[in-house]
Amino acid sequence: MRIHRFINPRGSLKDKTVLLRVDFNEPVEKRKIADSFRIQSTLPVVRDLKKRGARVVIVSHLEHRDRPISFGPFVRQFERILGMKIIFVKEYSQSAIRRGAQRGIVFLENLRFHRGEETNNKVFARTLASFADLYINEAFSVSHRPHASIVGVPHYLPSYAGPLFQKEVGRLSEVFTPRHPFLLIVGGAKFATKFELLKRFLRKADAIFVGGVLANTFLCAHDIPIGNSLYEPDAVDDIRKHFSKSQKILLPFDVVLAKNAKAKNAFEVRGSERIRDIGPKTVLLITALARLSKHVVWNGPLGFTENGYETGTRMLLKNLARLKNTRVILGGGDTVEVLDHLHLRHRFYHVSTGGGAMLSFLGDGTLVGIEALIKSQKRLR
Repeated sequence: MRIHRFINPRGSLKDKTVLLRVDFNEPVEKRKIADSFRIQSTLPVVRDLKKRGARVVIVSHLEHRDRPISFGPFVRQFERILGMKIIFVKEYSQSAIRRGAQRGIVFLENLRFHRGEETNNKVFARTLASFADLYINEAFSVSHRPHASIVGVPHYLPSYAGPLFQKEVGRLSEVFTPRHPFLLIVGGAKFATKFELLKRFLRKADAIFVGGVLANTFLCAHDIPIGNSLYEPDAVDDIRKHFSKSQKILLPFDVVLAKNAKAKNAFEVRGSERIRDIGPKTVLLITALARLSKHVVWNGPLGFTENGYETGTRMLLKNLARLKNTRVILGGGDTVEVLDHLHLRHRFYHVSTGGGAMLSFLGDGTLVGIEALIKSQKRLR
């Protein structure tokens, strides 16, 4: 496995303009940013750049209900979180950015208002690059996407990984040579996004627990009735081909079908019944395995958390938070959202800012954003 090593910009950055790609795509509730974790995580790099005399231009995206929305209503909230003056600039022009940079940190309007961002349009990438002297990627969580601000800009500017980005890569890279026993927990849905992860770690993990909709599909692949439960019929054949013979893969053996209902044996689900969460006995099993493990990696919720079925996920998070000699790494938006409600983030070895990016990195060993930085840094050497 290739080890990713990054070089850092050195010395004074006085009179230099830095294009800083961050991920401020946080959930929005009642016209306010509901979770500031990613925003707060960028504080070290912003403070360091200002201390070294740089002019900072921040770019990001923000979506609500799968549609891009303006950063305008949230700028004052960003100022309170970062403790710095922010100049919001709607117009992507050098003159507007130059004027703003004289007064504070420039924050550009949503990248995804521009078609060229998601299509990695070369003209748009060059336009972004023209605003700065160097580029820093502090958006690990979207660096699996081949967008202009991730892979296009590094073609035109000296480019670097920010400290949070480097921490993500470092902590997740430890999993490629894990401490044993090693437990992998995979939840959520979308088998296609987890196939490479499962395939790679089938050899490395000592045990793999599968939950969420993914577990329903695995149960179906083993010809175990799942009633009217959601599953992915297109994934059944691939699961049978690649995973059905493995004794490392564990599935729920008690499940929750309705709120305030007792858990039921997973092998007795029938008719119109629908699996919505893992049961308490399954939580105890995973906890017992985790206690025996030195490394635990978990991505994706174990129930339908968006519909309020988060008891299994909450119970397991609480149990894992009590482990003292186990390195637990968590990722995935829904899982981390439940974690934040419990205020237990500080109890874990690493909580990734990325869900899809974490899956892609662990499955492929790299990200398109990493490769773009490495190519840029080869030109710097």
